Amino acid sequence: MPEIKVTPWPQTPANVASAVLDAIEAHPNAFNMNRWAQLPEGLPLAPTEAPMCGSQLCAAEWAAHLTGWTLVSGQEEAWVTGVNDYGDEYETLANVYAERGGERRMICDVAAKALGLEPNEKLWYTDAPTALKWLGEIAGR
Repeated sequence: MPEIKVTPWPQTPANVASAVLDAIEAHPNAFNMNRWAQLPEGLPLAPTEAPMCGSQLCAAEWAAHLTGWTLVSGQEEAWVTGVNDYGDEYETLANVYAERGGERRMICDVAAKALGLEPNEKLWYTDAPTALKWLGEIAGR
């Protein structure tokens, strides 16, 4: 499986958005805004790996993936940290999440932080053209 070349991980919202747009362009068949992470055989997707054939990632999952988080989908539910619309953290069970260094977080929250979005800004619950437009604005493209 080919590796994704993102070193060091993008740090600014503009660089993250630009990396997401580049990854979507490089892997157009793996971009899908209609569902949360679909990973073949339920295998986690490490941040240095390209998505396997059949993977489907939304903009949030690409942002988490490209900033050093492993994507987990289809596993047994685990306790993860989420952030509500007011920025308060809470614990919840999920079987789709991002994991790094033993920390488990909701993918949408990891992506929102990486892209400089407020907790109540919901890029993830939109269609593909709108998500790409928003990413382009963040990236300054």
